[in-house]
Amino acid sequence: MNIFQPDTFEDLNQARRLRARHAVLAAAAPAALAILEVFHPHPGHHLLEMDVHTWLIVHYIQVPLFALAAFSVATLVDAQTSVPAKLCRSALFVFALCFVVFDTAAGLVVGSLVEAAHASGRPGAWQAPIDVVWTHPIFGGTNHPLLALIGRLSLSVGTVSAALSLYRAGRAWQPALLLALSGCVMYVFPGHSWPGGPLTFGAMAVAIGWLHWARPRMTLEQWGLPGMRSNRPRQPNPRLRRSAGQRP
Repeated sequence: MNIFQPDTFEDLNQARRLRARHAVLAAAAPAALAILEVFHPHPGHHLLEMDVHTWLIVHYIQVPLFALAAFSVATLVDAQTSVPAKLCRSALFVFALCFVVFDTAAGLVVGSLVEAAHASGRPGAWQAPIDVVWTHPIFGGTNHPLLALIGRLSLSVGTVSAALSLYRAGRAWQPALLLALSGCVMYVFPGHSWPGGPLTFGAMAVAIGWLHWARPRMTLEQWGLPGMRSNRPRQPNPRLRRSAGQRP
Protein backbone atom coordinates (compact mmCIF):
# COMPACT_ATOMS: atom_id res chain seq x y z
CA MET A 1 0.00 0.00 0.00
CA ASN A 2 1.21 3.50 -0.87
CA ILE A 3 0.90 5.41 2.42
CA PHE A 4 0.71 8.72 0.56
CA GLN A 5 -1.83 7.65 -2.10
CA PRO A 6 -4.03 4.89 -0.61
CA ASP A 7 -6.27 3.00 -3.00
CA THR A 8 -9.41 2.81 -0.88
CA PHE A 9 -11.03 4.59 2.00
CA GLU A 10 -10.33 1.50 4.14
CA ASP A 11 -6.64 2.03 3.43
CA LEU A 12 -6.82 5.75 4.23
CA ASN A 13 -6.94 5.41 8.01
CA GLN A 14 -4.25 2.74 7.96
CA ALA A 15 -2.07 4.96 5.78
CA ARG A 16 -2.48 7.85 8.21
CA ARG A 17 -1.51 5.64 11.14
CA LEU A 18 1.55 4.37 9.31
CA ARG A 19 2.61 7.89 8.36
CA ALA A 20 2.17 9.08 11.93
CA ARG A 21 4.20 6.13 13.22
CA HIS A 22 6.98 6.78 10.71
CA ALA A 23 7.00 10.47 11.63
CA VAL A 24 7.28 9.80 15.37
CA LEU A 25 9.98 7.15 15.04
CA ALA A 26 12.05 9.17 12.58
CA ALA A 27 11.90 12.34 14.69
CA ALA A 28 12.50 10.59 18.02
CA ALA A 29 16.31 10.87 18.13
CA PRO A 30 16.63 14.59 17.29
CA ALA A 31 13.64 15.38 19.53
CA ALA A 32 15.24 13.53 22.46
CA LEU A 33 18.52 15.31 21.76
CA ALA A 34 16.79 18.71 21.72
CA ILE A 35 15.21 18.03 25.12
CA LEU A 36 18.46 16.70 26.55
CA GLU A 37 20.45 19.77 25.48
CA VAL A 38 18.17 21.98 27.58
CA PHE A 39 19.82 20.38 30.63
CA HIS A 40 23.38 20.63 29.25
CA PRO A 41 25.39 22.50 31.93
CA HIS A 42 27.33 25.64 31.02
CA PRO A 43 30.75 25.04 32.60
CA GLY A 44 32.03 28.61 32.33
CA HIS A 45 35.65 29.24 33.29
CA HIS A 46 35.69 27.10 36.44
CA LEU A 47 35.36 23.47 35.41
CA LEU A 48 35.94 22.17 38.92
CA GLU A 49 32.80 24.00 40.10
CA MET A 50 30.39 22.60 37.52
CA ASP A 51 27.68 20.03 38.24
CA VAL A 52 29.78 17.09 37.08
CA HIS A 53 27.04 14.49 37.75
CA THR A 54 24.59 16.18 35.36
CA TRP A 55 27.43 16.88 32.92
CA LEU A 56 28.36 13.18 32.63
CA ILE A 57 24.77 11.96 32.36
CA VAL A 58 24.02 14.41 29.55
CA HIS A 59 27.17 13.47 27.64
CA TYR A 60 26.72 9.72 28.04
CA ILE A 61 23.25 10.02 26.49
CA GLN A 62 23.97 12.59 23.80
CA VAL A 63 27.00 10.81 22.27
CA PRO A 64 24.86 8.08 20.60
CA LEU A 65 22.03 10.56 19.96
CA PHE A 66 24.29 12.65 17.70
CA ALA A 67 24.80 9.63 15.45
CA LEU A 68 21.11 8.69 15.57
CA ALA A 69 20.02 12.24 14.69
CA ALA A 70 22.33 12.21 11.67
CA PHE A 71 20.91 8.83 10.67
CA SER A 72 17.35 10.21 10.93
CA VAL A 73 18.15 12.92 8.39
CA ALA A 74 20.06 10.54 6.10
CA THR A 75 17.12 8.12 5.92
CA LEU A 76 15.02 10.86 4.33
CA VAL A 77 17.13 10.51 1.17
CA ASP A 78 18.12 6.84 1.45
CA ALA A 79 16.28 5.91 -1.75
CA GLN A 80 17.71 8.78 -3.79
CA THR A 81 20.85 8.67 -5.93
CA SER A 82 21.16 12.35 -6.85
CA VAL A 83 24.31 14.34 -6.15
CA PRO A 84 22.67 16.31 -3.27
CA ALA A 85 21.52 13.04 -1.66
CA LYS A 86 25.00 11.54 -1.86
CA LEU A 87 26.50 14.76 -0.49
CA CYS A 88 23.95 14.69 2.35
CA ARG A 89 24.88 11.16 3.41
CA SER A 90 28.61 11.88 3.26
CA ALA A 91 28.33 15.15 5.19
CA LEU A 92 26.16 13.62 7.92
CA PHE A 93 28.63 10.77 8.35
CA VAL A 94 31.38 13.34 8.91
CA PHE A 95 29.16 15.26 11.35
CA ALA A 96 28.39 12.14 13.40
CA LEU A 97 32.05 11.08 13.45
CA CYS A 98 33.34 14.52 14.48
CA PHE A 99 30.73 15.21 17.14
CA VAL A 100 31.01 11.74 18.72
CA VAL A 101 34.80 12.10 19.04
CA PHE A 102 34.57 15.74 20.12
CA ASP A 103 31.92 15.07 22.75
CA THR A 104 33.75 12.02 24.06
CA ALA A 105 36.91 14.05 24.67
CA ALA A 106 35.56 17.45 25.71
CA GLY A 107 32.56 15.96 27.51
CA LEU A 108 33.21 12.52 28.94
CA VAL A 109 36.98 12.73 29.42
CA VAL A 110 36.85 16.19 31.00
CA GLY A 111 33.88 15.21 33.17
CA SER A 112 35.65 12.05 34.34
CA LEU A 113 38.77 14.03 35.24
CA VAL A 114 36.73 16.54 37.23
CA GLU A 115 34.96 13.70 39.03
CA ALA A 116 38.31 12.06 39.86
CA ALA A 117 39.68 15.40 41.04
CA HIS A 118 36.90 15.79 43.61
CA ALA A 119 37.24 12.18 44.71
CA SER A 120 40.98 12.63 45.33
CA GLY A 121 40.44 15.36 47.93
CA ARG A 122 42.97 17.56 46.15
CA PRO A 123 41.05 18.93 43.13
CA GLY A 124 43.53 21.74 42.50
CA ALA A 125 46.21 19.20 41.61
CA TRP A 126 44.07 18.03 38.67
CA GLN A 127 43.60 21.47 37.13
CA ALA A 128 46.54 21.16 34.72
CA PRO A 129 45.53 17.85 33.05
CA ILE A 130 41.92 19.02 32.88
CA ASP A 131 42.99 22.22 31.13
CA VAL A 132 45.16 20.27 28.66
CA VAL A 133 42.10 18.42 27.35
CA TRP A 134 39.64 21.31 27.67
CA THR A 135 41.81 23.79 25.72
CA HIS A 136 43.06 21.34 23.08
CA PRO A 137 42.77 22.96 19.61
CA ILE A 138 41.33 19.85 17.96
CA PHE A 139 38.99 18.15 20.44
CA GLY A 140 38.83 20.59 23.37
CA GLY A 141 35.82 22.47 24.66
CA THR A 142 36.98 26.06 24.10
CA ASN A 143 38.60 28.29 21.48
CA HIS A 144 36.60 26.82 18.56
CA PRO A 145 38.10 23.30 18.42
CA LEU A 146 38.62 21.89 14.94
CA LEU A 147 36.33 18.87 15.35
CA ALA A 148 33.44 21.08 16.46
CA LEU A 149 33.94 23.43 13.51
CA ILE A 150 34.10 20.58 10.98
CA GLY A 151 31.08 18.91 12.57
CA ARG A 152 29.03 22.11 12.48
CA LEU A 153 29.91 22.72 8.82
CA SER A 154 29.12 19.11 7.91
CA LEU A 155 25.74 19.30 9.62
CA SER A 156 24.73 22.40 7.67
CA VAL A 157 25.92 20.85 4.39
CA GLY A 158 24.01 17.66 5.19
CA THR A 159 20.69 19.33 6.03
CA VAL A 160 20.82 21.78 3.12
CA SER A 161 21.70 18.99 0.67
CA ALA A 162 18.90 16.82 2.04
CA ALA A 163 16.41 19.68 1.71
CA LEU A 164 17.45 20.31 -1.89
CA SER A 165 17.24 16.64 -2.80
CA LEU A 166 13.82 16.25 -1.16
CA TYR A 167 12.39 19.35 -2.83
CA ARG A 168 13.59 18.18 -6.23
CA ALA A 169 11.95 14.81 -5.52
CA GLY A 170 8.57 16.48 -4.99
CA ARG A 171 8.45 17.10 -1.25
CA ALA A 172 6.87 20.26 0.17
CA TRP A 173 9.16 23.27 0.38
CA GLN A 174 8.13 24.35 3.91
CA PRO A 175 9.51 21.34 5.85
CA ALA A 176 12.47 21.13 3.47
CA LEU A 177 13.34 24.75 4.24
CA LEU A 178 12.98 24.13 7.98
CA LEU A 179 15.31 21.14 7.67
CA ALA A 180 17.89 23.24 5.82
CA LEU A 181 17.74 26.02 8.41
CA SER A 182 18.01 23.61 11.34
CA GLY A 183 21.57 22.73 10.39
CA CYS A 184 22.62 26.38 10.37
CA VAL A 185 21.40 27.43 13.83
CA MET A 186 24.76 26.82 15.50
CA TYR A 187 26.36 29.50 13.33
CA VAL A 188 24.12 31.97 15.19
CA PHE A 189 24.24 30.25 18.61
CA PRO A 190 27.59 28.40 18.79
CA GLY A 191 27.67 25.24 20.85
CA HIS A 192 25.12 22.50 21.43
CA SER A 193 24.02 23.60 24.91
CA TRP A 194 21.10 26.02 25.26
CA PRO A 195 20.03 27.69 22.99
CA GLY A 196 21.98 26.33 20.00
CA GLY A 197 21.43 22.60 20.55
CA PRO A 198 17.72 22.65 21.45
CA LEU A 199 16.89 24.97 18.54
CA THR A 200 18.98 22.94 16.07
CA PHE A 201 17.68 19.50 16.90
CA GLY A 202 14.19 20.67 17.81
CA ALA A 203 13.73 22.23 14.37
CA MET A 204 15.27 19.13 12.81
CA ALA A 205 12.79 16.87 14.61
CA VAL A 206 9.81 18.97 13.49
CA ALA A 207 11.06 19.02 9.89
CA ILE A 208 11.66 15.26 9.81
CA GLY A 209 8.24 14.47 11.29
CA TRP A 210 6.59 16.93 8.91
CA LEU A 211 8.30 15.38 5.88
CA HIS A 212 7.24 11.88 6.90
CA TRP A 213 3.64 13.02 7.35
CA ALA A 214 3.14 15.39 4.40
CA ARG A 215 2.15 14.10 0.99
CA PRO A 216 4.69 14.64 -1.80
CA ARG A 217 3.76 17.14 -4.44
CA MET A 218 3.58 15.99 -8.05
CA THR A 219 6.92 16.26 -9.87
CA LEU A 220 7.31 17.30 -13.49
CA GLU A 221 8.19 13.74 -14.46
CA GLN A 222 5.01 12.42 -12.85
CA TRP A 223 3.00 14.86 -14.95
CA GLY A 224 4.85 13.64 -18.03
CA LEU A 225 5.96 17.20 -18.80
CA PRO A 226 9.72 17.34 -18.19
CA GLY A 227 11.10 20.86 -18.30
CA MET A 228 7.65 22.43 -17.83
CA ARG A 229 5.56 23.39 -14.82
CA SER A 230 1.90 22.56 -14.79
CA ASN A 231 -0.92 23.89 -12.63
CA ARG A 232 -3.19 21.03 -13.59
CA PRO A 233 -5.01 19.73 -10.46
CA ARG A 234 -4.33 16.13 -9.46
CA GLN A 235 -7.17 13.81 -10.40
CA PRO A 236 -8.73 11.81 -7.52
CA ASN A 237 -7.99 8.12 -7.39
CA PRO A 238 -10.90 6.36 -9.20
CA ARG A 239 -10.70 3.39 -6.80
CA LEU A 240 -11.24 5.75 -3.86
CA ARG A 241 -14.37 7.06 -5.60
CA ARG A 242 -15.68 3.59 -6.34
CA SER A 243 -15.18 2.50 -2.73
CA ALA A 244 -17.38 5.43 -1.67
CA GLY A 245 -20.17 4.26 -3.96
CA GLN A 246 -19.65 6.96 -6.58
CA ARG A 247 -19.58 6.42 -10.28
CA PRO A 248 -16.11 6.51 -11.83
